[in-house]
Amino acid sequence: MLYTKKEKNEIERVRKVFEKHIQQMTAYDLVWSDKVGYVWLAISIDPVYIDTGNWIESAAGLCYECLNDIALDVFGMTGNDHDFEDADPLELAEIKRRWKPYIGQLPEYAYLCDELLSRSK
Repeated sequence: MLYTKKEKNEIERVRKVFEKHIQQMTAYDLVWSDKVGYVWLAISIDPVYIDTGNWIESAAGLCYECLNDIALDVFGMTGNDHDFEDADPLELAEIKRRWKPYIGQLPEYAYLCDELLSRSK
């Protein structure tokens, strides 16, 4: 097993907090592999294809991917084809608002928000 019991339990805890978001995502999915553990897949539904897969090494890694996906949803909603580097104040405020319920349940991962936001202007 690639994860200790403690690590797998912590990944599961983060997965459960983001469970509804993960189920609703259209561009990514989280799958379990008996060979490597959790894998974060970049996907497309129409046409169906799998672009990349990243191994989820830790609960923090999963949390980071989910928080980043939420931010990308905001950028997509605003119709802006950019990332944190070019985010405007309204986008950043909306991202923080959407993160709040998750970080409220996972406060030990709040530093990941700061890491992601540090990429903004």
